[in-house]
Amino acid sequence: MYREGHPSYMRFVHDFVDQFKDVDLLVMATYNPLHPEILYKEFRKPIKILGFIDEPNSTYLRGVPYLWAFDGAFYITPSFNEDFLFPDALKRWHCEQSYWFPQVPPRVNAMDEIEWPLVPARSEASRTGDSFFHDRALDVIYVGGFYDPKVDRLIQLKKKFGSRMQIYGRWPIAGYSGLARGLLGKSAMWSKIRPVSNDVRTKLFYRTKIGFNMHLSQVPRETGNMRMYEVPAHGMMLLCDKAGLDAHERIFEPDKEAVFYDSMKDAIDKIEYYLEHDDERERIARAGFARVHGDYDGEANLKKLLDWAIAVPKRVGLDSKVTAVL
Repeated sequence: MYREGHPSYMRFVHDFVDQFKDVDLLVMATYNPLHPEILYKEFRKPIKILGFIDEPNSTYLRGVPYLWAFDGAFYITPSFNEDFLFPDALKRWHCEQSYWFPQVPPRVNAMDEIEWPLVPARSEASRTGDSFFHDRALDVIYVGGFYDPKVDRLIQLKKKFGSRMQIYGRWPIAGYSGLARGLLGKSAMWSKIRPVSNDVRTKLFYRTKIGFNMHLSQVPRETGNMRMYEVPAHGMMLLCDKAGLDAHERIFEPDKEAVFYDSMKDAIDKIEYYLEHDDERERIARAGFARVHGDYDGEANLKKLLDWAIAVPKRVGLDSKVTAVL
């Protein structure tokens, strides 16, 4: 659209440039909508930061091609894949200034107000005391969208634990997309997966002992999705897949603040173990809760990110190199 001068896109560009070209800091997260040549030509004043938030799956499509026009980058997963930590990968792409930003973003509630997701859990824990961690009637829960590789793993858990494994999410075909897989010759989820509101999900989290987590990659690569923080934040023990180069250990201490598994068989074995050893499950849940609320508070970490970003030096020598890129 940029190359062809698409009218609606160019109107958007004009409005965006007009409104933001003189700001001090420009942070582009989720997905950057501006062609890098626009960023280079029109945004000379701001410090420009690019967010890598859907990695490693979209890096080479939505990240690297734009990176030369930014002064620095933040990333949400400490590991890029099984070979590189994310800051090392960024250096290979000639980005020397980078920052790890734990993924605990705010939400908009029903009143169209911004709220930070960890705040209500802290209040609930303070209100209920010790019962917050040990008065839990449900065994295991997973809340997440429909992704084919993930469904294969969830089916294994559902077959093993039945109704003790609660699964919720916004799945296609009115929640029957797991069942529809059977028509394609794949393993089927023989139950409807129902969506839940934020309020209902929070109440379920308060009643559950173990929160199950996994990432999109089927081998250890990325780590640090939102669920990884939400689970311990609500008093559950986190059971999570491992990351490339053991980067999950940079977020939580294994077997003390969270439990990590190598395979689905290992995950099943560990669920069975910690459901039978509730004292150990509660000990880990308490430590994970303390770590999240102590180190990963969303508002505090956003302020730290902005403090880092505003101090990032602008790239030197870009003008002499940019002609080769353009």
